[in-house]
Amino acid sequence: MAATPHPVVTDESIASILGMLAAVRRRTRIWIWAESLAIAAAVALAGAWLSLVLDRLVEPPVWVRGAMLAAVIAAVAWVLVTRLAMRLAVPLSDESLALVVERAHPEFGDALSTAVSCSLGRKAEVDPEMLAATVSAAAARAAVIRTGNIFRRRRLAGVLTAVAAAVVATTAVAVSRPTETAIWAQRMCGLSDAPWPRRVAFEPEGFLDGRRVVARGDDVDVLVRATAAWGEPPEMVELRTRSRGVVRSDRMGARGGATAVGQSFGHVLKGVDDDLDVEIRGGGARLRGLRIVVENPPVVTALEITSTLPPYLGGGSRTLAASRIVTVPRGSIVSLSCTSSKPLSAASVSIRRAAGAEGTEPVEQLIARLDSASAPAQAISAVTPLIDVDTAVLVRLVDDQGLVNRDPVLVVLAAVPDEPPRVAVRLAGISSAVTPQATLPIEGTITDDHALASADVRLTVGEASRSVPIARALDGVAAVELAADRPELVPLEQAGLAIGTRLEVSVSARDRCTLADGPHETVGETWILDVVSPESLRALVEAREVLLRRRLEGVIDELVKTRNAAAADDQRPADGGEASADHTARRCGEAAARAAGETAEIAAEFRGIHRELLNNALVTPDIETRLLGQIAGPLTAIVTEELAAAISLGRPAGGAAGGRQAVVAALDAAVAKLRAVLDRMLELESINEVIERLRGVIRVQEQIRDDTLERQRRRGREALESP
Repeated sequence: MAATPHPVVTDESIASILGMLAAVRRRTRIWIWAESLAIAAAVALAGAWLSLVLDRLVEPPVWVRGAMLAAVIAAVAWVLVTRLAMRLAVPLSDESLALVVERAHPEFGDALSTAVSCSLGRKAEVDPEMLAATVSAAAARAAVIRTGNIFRRRRLAGVLTAVAAAVVATTAVAVSRPTETAIWAQRMCGLSDAPWPRRVAFEPEGFLDGRRVVARGDDVDVLVRATAAWGEPPEMVELRTRSRGVVRSDRMGARGGATAVGQSFGHVLKGVDDDLDVEIRGGGARLRGLRIVVENPPVVTALEITSTLPPYLGGGSRTLAASRIVTVPRGSIVSLSCTSSKPLSAASVSIRRAAGAEGTEPVEQLIARLDSASAPAQAISAVTPLIDVDTAVLVRLVDDQGLVNRDPVLVVLAAVPDEPPRVAVRLAGISSAVTPQATLPIEGTITDDHALASADVRLTVGEASRSVPIARALDGVAAVELAADRPELVPLEQAGLAIGTRLEVSVSARDRCTLADGPHETVGETWILDVVSPESLRALVEAREVLLRRRLEGVIDELVKTRNAAAADDQRPADGGEASADHTARRCGEAAARAAGETAEIAAEFRGIHRELLNNALVTPDIETRLLGQIAGPLTAIVTEELAAAISLGRPAGGAAGGRQAVVAALDAAVAKLRAVLDRMLELESINEVIERLRGVIRVQEQIRDDTLERQRRRGREALESP
C-alpha cells in the first residue's frame, strides 16, 4: 500500500532533541572562537618576541623591521581567516550535529539522526509508530547525555592556558622593562630609528644630523668616540660603508689612548667620489643612519686680471689673459677678481713672494678676505702691492656647506724686469787709424724693451771725454735704426784731436726706468783708434793696396795655370771623348768660380779703402777715379762678365769640344782684363814707391833734428848741474 506523508513532529520529544542540538551548535562556535583567538594570540606573541630578539641583537634597518611587522600581521590574519572566519562560515545543520553526537555517544545508535531527519518535514516511507518510538528513545537519551564530551576540552584548555601564561609573562616583562618596551614599540610599530640602549655608545665627529658633506675626490677621515656605560671601551671598531649596493668593511684604528671620556677610533676613506651610507659597529653596539654626501667643491669659473703699469711706462691699466703664469712689468700693481661656481661662506687671497737674494724663505701675506659677515657672496677681489719679484697669488674658497677647494687656485705673477738698452752698432769705413778731420759713420741698431731716454757717442782721449748725442734717439722711442744708407755721422774736427793720441769711441744708451735700480745704461763696444796724420793714413792705405795687388796676382796665376792645362788637353789625342772634355771644362769653370769670389772680395776691399779715405777727408777726384773707376769698377765688371761666362761654359752641359774651347777663350779674356787692371796698379805702385822714399828722407831729417835738440838739452842740463 502507498505511504502517506508523516506530519512534522512538534511534541516535546522533538523539541528536546532540537534544543540539545542547538546547545551543541552554540558550544561549537564558542569553541571555534576560543581556539582561533588563542592561536592568533600565540602567533602574535611569538612574532613579537622573535622581532624583539632580532631587533635587539641585529638592529635591522627600517625596511627589514617593516617586513617583520608585515609578516606577523599576515600570520595573525591567516589564522583568523583560516581558523575562525572560514570555520564559522561553514553551516552547522541539525543532521550534521546529530551525526557528531552519535559518534561521541554510540548508545544513540541511529535513533538521533533518524529522528532528526524524519522530524524535519521530509517525506519518508516509515511507520509512524516506529518513528514515534525512535523519537521517544532519542529524546530520552538526549536528556541525560553530556554534550561537553563531544569537544576536546583538555586540548583547548591547554592552548588557552599556554596563551594566558604567555600573555601574563609578556605583560610582566613589559611592565618591568618599560624603556625597552617603549623602544620596541617605537621601532617595530612606529618603525622609528630610536636606538637600543647599549653598554657601548658611539659619538661620531663631523656629522650634523647624521649627515656629513665632503668634497668630491677628497680623503675623508671618519672619527668616532666610543664610551662604555660600564667596563672597558671596545678593542675593535668596524666601519661599514655602502655605495651603489657594494658593501665594504674596514677596521678603525685607535687614535690616542683611552681616557675618562672614552676611546677615539678613526679610518681614512681615500678619494671618496660617491655618496656613502656609514655604519659603525663594535662592543655589541651599532651606529646607523650616518651618510657621507659628496658634492663638488667650489672652483673659480671666471678670473679677471688687470695690471696697472708703473709710471715710467706711462701708467694706465690693461687687461691680461688669465693663465697659470701671467707676465707683468716689474713695478706693476695687479688687481684680481675671482668668481666662484657656488655661493661662498668664506674666501681669502694671499700672495707669496719669491725668495730674495739673501735666501730668506717666502712668507705668505693675506691681501683680501671674505668672511661670514660679508657672506654669502660668489666673488672676491684683491689688489696686490707693487710687484717687484715673482709673486704667487693663492685663492682659497669655502662654500656655504664648508667645502674647501682641495688645492688653492694658483696664479704666478712673473715680474718681467726692465732690460737695459741693447746697443748693436759698428764703425763703418773706419780702420784702426783716423785723421783729426775724420767723420765716424756708425751703423746698427739701438733698442730697448720699452722706450729709450737718450743715446750718444762718447769720444775719450786720455782723461778727457766728450759726448755727441744721437738726435734720432728721441725720448720715448723704442728702437733706433742706423741703416747703411743713413748712418749716424760723428765729425771729429771739432774735437781738436792731436796727432799721436789715442781715441776711444763708444756708443751708450739709457732707458726711462724709474725703479730702484734704474735708469739702466748700456755701453756698446769700445773702438780704439790712433789719431794719425793724413800722410800716415795714406801710407797705411797704400800698404793694404800692396797686399791686395799680391792677391790679384795670385788669382791671375791660378787662372793662367788652369787655362794652360786646358789648352794642353786640347792638343792631346781625344782618347777620352766627351768625358775628358767635360772634365776639362768643369775644371776651368771651378777655377773661374774661385777667381770670381776672390776678385769680388778684392773689389770690395778697394771700395772700403775709398770709403775710409772719404771718411777721413782724403779723397780727391784722382783718388776716387783710380780706386773706383780704374780698379774696383773694372774688377766687378770682370766678375759679372768674363768670369761669369767662363763659369757658365764650364758646366757639364756645355763640355763638348766646342764648349772646352769656349771656356778657354773666356778665361783668356778674363786674364787679359785682370792683367790690365794689375798693370794700372803697378804703375801706381811705382809712383807710391817714389813717394815713400821721399817720406823716408823726410823722416830721417826729422830724426836728426830731434836728436840734435835732445843732445843740446842734455848738455844744458849738465852745465847747470856742474859746480
